[in-house]
Amino acid sequence: MDSNKVDLANITPGLAVDIDETLSWTIGYWVQEMQKKFGNPENLTIHELIKKYRYTQNVPYWQSKEARDWMEHHRNSDEVQEVLPLIEGSPTFLNKINEIIPISAYLTIRPQIVVNGTQKWLKKHNFPNAPVISRPKEVLMADGNKWKAKVLQENFPKIKGIIDDNPNLVNLISSDYKGLIFLYDHEPVESKLNVIACKDWKEVYAQVKEYYSKKM
Repeated sequence: MDSNKVDLANITPGLAVDIDETLSWTIGYWVQEMQKKFGNPENLTIHELIKKYRYTQNVPYWQSKEARDWMEHHRNSDEVQEVLPLIEGSPTFLNKINEIIPISAYLTIRPQIVVNGTQKWLKKHNFPNAPVISRPKEVLMADGNKWKAKVLQENFPKIKGIIDDNPNLVNLISSDYKGLIFLYDHEPVESKLNVIACKDWKEVYAQVKEYYSKKM
């Protein structure tokens, strides 16, 4: 059995949390490194490039085989996961949320090969202790959010919802899903699901607190 796989039957009931662009500013690291290695013909700052393209796969001049291979290699590096920059305030507010409703797991489309580095990063920044559920090796990166949506659907109500930055996840979850999606760093989206858009971590905490105070 793969030692990185999590027994979902034994996790604590509560919320799942995404990692990249939700807890760690992973895109900031990638953009900085890609600019150095593969150019920045538009002369954009890191923040300007992220605002324009959001994800590295949308940057037209970083689509060479060499650039994609470099990304894939480093995406599978434990050492890279340990040095990724932190999104300011995320540990403080996630620990406060953990006092309201437990953090069941960190649900990420990172490959299982980097779980150890991810766990070290979470511990280093004092995030709540919870298992890391990562993308199985048989699931392609491109299908990562489909896999994540399936995990959420199959494990509701034990996993009651997720804090995640990616609106594509909303489109991939079945319309009859009853869990909550706290959409971090995003404007409101139209959906029949229980989606609560939050502009920052302070608002995520406030929304979680308000929702679960009504349940008590």
